[in-house]
Amino acid sequence: MNRSASFTTMCAAVCLFVPGGTATAGVLEFEDKDEWLDAIGPFVTVDFTGFEPGTVITDQYADLGVLFVDGFYTIKPFDPFLFPNDGWGLDGNGNITVAFDTPMAYIGVDYPGFLRIELFRDGKLIYTSSVFFGDPVGNFAGLLSTKLFDMAVLMDDPPPDQAAIDDLHFGPPDCAPDLDGDGSVGILDLLALLAAWGTDPGGPPDFDGDGTVGILDLLALLAAWGECP
Repeated sequence: MNRSASFTTMCAAVCLFVPGGTATAGVLEFEDKDEWLDAIGPFVTVDFTGFEPGTVITDQYADLGVLFVDGFYTIKPFDPFLFPNDGWGLDGNGNITVAFDTPMAYIGVDYPGFLRIELFRDGKLIYTSSVFFGDPVGNFAGLLSTKLFDMAVLMDDPPPDQAAIDDLHFGPPDCAPDLDGDGSVGILDLLALLAAWGTDPGGPPDFDGDGTVGILDLLALLAAWGECP
């Protein structure tokens, strides 16, 4: 994937060419994990290993940028049937609400049973997914959204069934010109590009991948100026 493209451009290409993705209101839905992985950038995985069964999960993954906010989600006893990735999973005792410390662009969930995902930004619902059906175990649901979200609610369907998840995956928008990682493209990113001018850094700020930081890379950075999408 060309990392010099803006997230909006990238998603437009994905919406056109990724088989199995369903585009609705700027969101692609995936049931095939490999296709979702091909469509996204770097991501974080929460696998719920390393805790005793019954442990309440709240802020244990805060260092990864995610909080489980309701305070009553518990680690399920080891069960390699329900949670084939590693045998460990999370019981929502209802719906599972996760809040992210920075806006995200994609989320993926390994789960048993059925799943529906709601995405929120600043407390407002921005998207409700289809109901993901599947076999009793070993299912995947993935979303790729041009509308960034800072909270997601994972729910079994129909309610009031209890959601349980195997692994949770999520990541921010791909914004390669944001060289300092502060969520926007600005003067510090420009200075970093200029400092690398004429060199081959083996990646950004050589956005066009031609082996040299030059005028085309400068134009790519200027075109992305401002807050990352």
